[in-house]
Amino acid sequence: MTGHHGGAFKRYVLNDWMLGKLEGIAGRAILELGAGNGYFAPMMLRRFSGQRPERLVISDQSQAQLDTAQATFFLDDAEYAQLDVQQAFPFADASFDLILAIMLLNEMSNTGLRAALSESRRVLAPGGRLLAAIPHPSFIHALARKGALSDFGHGLFAMPSAEGLRLPVSRRSEQMYLDMLSASDFAVVAVPVAADAKTLHAKPGLKLPHGTPLALVFDCRATDASPAVPLPGG
Repeated sequence: MTGHHGGAFKRYVLNDWMLGKLEGIAGRAILELGAGNGYFAPMMLRRFSGQRPERLVISDQSQAQLDTAQATFFLDDAEYAQLDVQQAFPFADASFDLILAIMLLNEMSNTGLRAALSESRRVLAPGGRLLAAIPHPSFIHALARKGALSDFGHGLFAMPSAEGLRLPVSRRSEQMYLDMLSASDFAVVAVPVAADAKTLHAKPGLKLPHGTPLALVFDCRATDASPAVPLPGG
């Protein structure tokens, strides 16, 4: 449903913003969490044409999404893995240089997020990087004030999207995210990302207070502390 670019905001703003944060992918081991229909990894390979990662794992909790990713955006050298980020990752300690999590960390409870961050930290090599994007908490707050959120269950709320999709989202604050990332031994820089005119034209129903950013990007580096202890079953 979200097509080859992940929706209007990703197409016009966020994809380029995320790719622009990467210095390169040559020789790196990369894990994408919550990849959805798999559009981002091929886009990344095109951006860095001529560079080949040492390893590329595309993962999602949904096997149906992975099937779509392989049918629509198949990459010969990639691994496709069904992975619930709230459970133990089936990877060795320090086995990745870069983890991507685009619009994923907002979709789980605090308990699930702590588990996902702990496992992400464990499988990152020293100096490794987690690059994650979430809907900005100010954007979620604005939707709540408009009455646009509904109950999703498990302490989450449903955010309206295209084609009647109900996307799960937490209402935790930016500071809560920063505290949880820091507790998992990440050094974090948080950057708000606003919509552009093309996004607003493509989504005329997006009426928000002036200056409200749509996304918050966390650029996280694994500190020199020891990686987290694997979850049971890891």
